[in-house]
Amino acid sequence: MKFAASKFSYFSFLILLIANISMMFFPLVNIIGYEFSVINGILFFMLSGIRAINNSKLNYEDNIAYHFKINKAFLLAAILVPFILGLISTILFSECPFGEGVLFYFVISLPNLFFGYVTGFCITALFNRLRIFYFLIVFLFILLFPLVEFYFNPQVYFYNLIVGYFPGTIYDEDLAVNELLLSYRIFQISFFIFLLFLTDRVYKNKIRKIVFISILVLIIVITHQFKPYFNYSTNMVRLEKNLAGKVKTEHFDILYSNSIDKNSILHLALLHEYYLEQVNKKLEHKFKQKITSLVFRDENEKRILIGAGRADIAKPWLNQIYLNYPTYTETLKHEIVHVVASEFGTTPFKVADKINPAMIEGLAMAVEDDYDGFSVHHMAKLAYTSGYKVSMQNLFKGLNFMNHYSSIAYIYSGSFIKYLMDNYGAAKVKQLYGDINFSKILGKSFDQLENEYIGYLNNVETDINKNRAQIYFGGKTIFKKHCVRTAAYKTKKAISLFGNGNFTEAEFLFEDVYNYSGSYSALVGLTNSRIKQKKFDLAEEYLSAEAQKFNDSPYKFNLEMILGDSHVLNGKNSSANSIYDSLLIQIPTLDYYNEVYVRKYLLKTDSAGLKNFILADRKGRFKLLRNLVDEIIVYETIPMMLYYYSDNDELKNLILFLKSRLTVFDRISAYAAFRLSQAALKLGYYEIAKEIAVKSFALKNDVLLNHTFTENLKLINWLTNFSEEALKSISIE
Repeated sequence: MKFAASKFSYFSFLILLIANISMMFFPLVNIIGYEFSVINGILFFMLSGIRAINNSKLNYEDNIAYHFKINKAFLLAAILVPFILGLISTILFSECPFGEGVLFYFVISLPNLFFGYVTGFCITALFNRLRIFYFLIVFLFILLFPLVEFYFNPQVYFYNLIVGYFPGTIYDEDLAVNELLLSYRIFQISFFIFLLFLTDRVYKNKIRKIVFISILVLIIVITHQFKPYFNYSTNMVRLEKNLAGKVKTEHFDILYSNSIDKNSILHLALLHEYYLEQVNKKLEHKFKQKITSLVFRDENEKRILIGAGRADIAKPWLNQIYLNYPTYTETLKHEIVHVVASEFGTTPFKVADKINPAMIEGLAMAVEDDYDGFSVHHMAKLAYTSGYKVSMQNLFKGLNFMNHYSSIAYIYSGSFIKYLMDNYGAAKVKQLYGDINFSKILGKSFDQLENEYIGYLNNVETDINKNRAQIYFGGKTIFKKHCVRTAAYKTKKAISLFGNGNFTEAEFLFEDVYNYSGSYSALVGLTNSRIKQKKFDLAEEYLSAEAQKFNDSPYKFNLEMILGDSHVLNGKNSSANSIYDSLLIQIPTLDYYNEVYVRKYLLKTDSAGLKNFILADRKGRFKLLRNLVDEIIVYETIPMMLYYYSDNDELKNLILFLKSRLTVFDRISAYAAFRLSQAALKLGYYEIAKEIAVKSFALKNDVLLNHTFTENLKLINWLTNFSEEALKSISIE
């Protein structure tokens, strides 16, 4: 199919016009940014490639200027239509800055006009017929080839000619044009200039086609092999170089960052074995293969090496899991479930039938049965009773799971699958995992099963607090946030400035981000920057005006607490006391309660000490609280000290000081004992951990905490009884 040059320019103009007007009505792509640039980059590559093939009937002159001349109208349409419409859409639908978005447009979208044109020109030189067909084959190959890297390598990010860069998951919001992406695009431009030269030689019969193809294939193969060395991809060799620590257990090979100390690694290794045993038991399964676990120092190291910085993930088909060290205890069991489920999964990825995300994550949540210390049924009942309801049939249909706020989707899918396991058996659920046909396997329609489940949920007895529900379920998906990419990136930059003591610069950047995004993180950063500069009046006045905008969000309670702190710093103790009293009544979580109670306690007994506490860093806060419990055991301070401590010696001394002084008499003291037992467990003090954990059960049948207390004691008993035997099979290299 060949168009006259002018007709093709009109055709391109129309395609780009329709596409970019349509994007105005969808989140993320309705402003100039990463997603906007990727979509236009794909269109640019296709249209410019077809344009080059359409020009094949022309006799090309031997200079670049001629190519530019015959494509001038097309280039103007391609460059200006998306850019102008993107600017208009950004202005109309947001207050987002243009800078970062325009950078994405120039780095991702515009080079694709050149790449697509050269690819089309190459096709015309190699083939006399079916050129459009061959171009589309090449286009799809380039676009989909990263799936090979994704499948065989540990990475979930990828660099790609057409999309530029993909970060791995939508949870990594702070995405920006960096030096690595720029270097990647510069390399590609250089390669395509060389390719254009070679193609021109072929077109003019100065190089044989077989020679051209051989050179091209050789360059592509060499480039692909060397990508890990330039940090454009990640294989196991690169990971083993960066995660130099290695520990072997009976069922795991664990690679870890050398920054993690030996005692912590031994505890981590034991937890791997414990959770695998628990998963096998719940699934009535025996997973015998070795699992490779990669434990990164933090989310930044993980983002650089494999992508998906914030989200711990698994690749069941590779028997691999990827964890952030500071938070691994929250996700380890969940990720192990994904790998164990591979033995009854399906598809090339060994996951649930049709790669159904609700079934994949639902099974992991059901077996893990822990969401921030609560059972999935407790959390589902909390969400349901508090008005956060979803249709289970909708949740399990296609990719609808992704359209819900993550905590809601994970909790409901997990609770539903756990209900099925408890009532129909693990064998049936495993069968369902490989073939999502509810009526065939369970003998009932989905409607019947959903009605049964809702009936069960209505009868679950638990402690319902709508403020707690707001903490867990009141957030927004990435699709509902404003200027999400730019805001996340600049907030990260502002946090770095703050951490380095550049409070004035941090204040300016936080304020800029907050003005266009309304981001909670930016507002807190702005307030803290002003507090560090002793601008207490300004911090209080601004936060007081802005905090109400978050009344329906999970951040309401934290902002109220910070507002109370700002009143203290301004000497308005009575106002601060009123705010603290209000928070104590709401009790969104026990950790919030502890933070507020300690503030009230200090406000009453030592108001100067409270000011010092508010202004202190983590180390200073630990010292102040530690001195306080030397005089009197304020149980609310114990979980806080376990958060603020800076080294194992501090933790050890605290545990030894408190273990014989603890008395459990209410929910707060029981929770303190539970948290202290966890800390003792981490240091390997199993007998002490058990002694303290048993004390937490003095509060009989607490409907809120019984689940987490029970699971904690199960773990302690296992470590007490079997850790010595398990350690014999553990070797650190």
